[in-house]
Amino acid sequence: MKKLVLGSLMAVLVSQAAGCIITTDGGEDYALINVEWDLKTAPVTTSQPGHTIPCPPGTTTAAVYAQAVDTSFRLVGSPFIDLYNCDIGAGTTDPLPPDVYQTWVELTSEGGGNVYATSTSLNEASPTDEYFVNVLDFDQTFATTILADGGYFQFDWDLRNAANQPITCASVPKVALFSVDVNDATRAFDDRFPCDKLYGLTGGLLQGGYQVKVTAINSSGQGLGPDTVINNRAIAGPNKVTDLGSVMVQVD
Repeated sequence: MKKLVLGSLMAVLVSQAAGCIITTDGGEDYALINVEWDLKTAPVTTSQPGHTIPCPPGTTTAAVYAQAVDTSFRLVGSPFIDLYNCDIGAGTTDPLPPDVYQTWVELTSEGGGNVYATSTSLNEASPTDEYFVNVLDFDQTFATTILADGGYFQFDWDLRNAANQPITCASVPKVALFSVDVNDATRAFDDRFPCDKLYGLTGGLLQGGYQVKVTAINSSGQGLGPDTVINNRAIAGPNKVTDLGSVMVQVD
């Protein structure tokens, strides 16, 4: 699967935010993940937060997945699954073994035969925007937004100098991805990522076609080289992730 959806294994540890301490029952420790999901219209940005909408007809269930991973972020065993009413928007998992989990939410029909949408594993409740939930010592919250009519671009980058030689992020603070709706140039979105993060997932974009520009930038937002232009890439809903792959970014 894609980097930030089911089965993704980006090597990032989640910070241990303050929460309830792991509980002991009958001599065995267990942990809880408080899960929040919100079905919205796109786009979802700081200036355009989107509108919350009810689950569509026939989509009655929110299935919360907690998949344990090892220290190399490989999947361990089968995921724990908890089922909730789709429109409730929140729930707490059954007791889990204290571990590090990749977590996501699927909105489905009764019995799970039809999957309407699947969230990413990006935890909006984490101040560092991590993709794994660490409940080794504390209970945690996982929060996610699911877009009914939009999705996201994801990509990683390969920095090159003008001689096409690989370089590091030492002189590149951030990488920017600029998405412009091909049918409405006034609909443009600017996402910026720390260069040493090595990958990015944009904010929520309305479904449709986009021209994408990727550029290395300095701390003032000025370009450090030419744009890498990617034409005719589509965003699809509900909540789909379009993978741009590894994008070569020139730094002069």
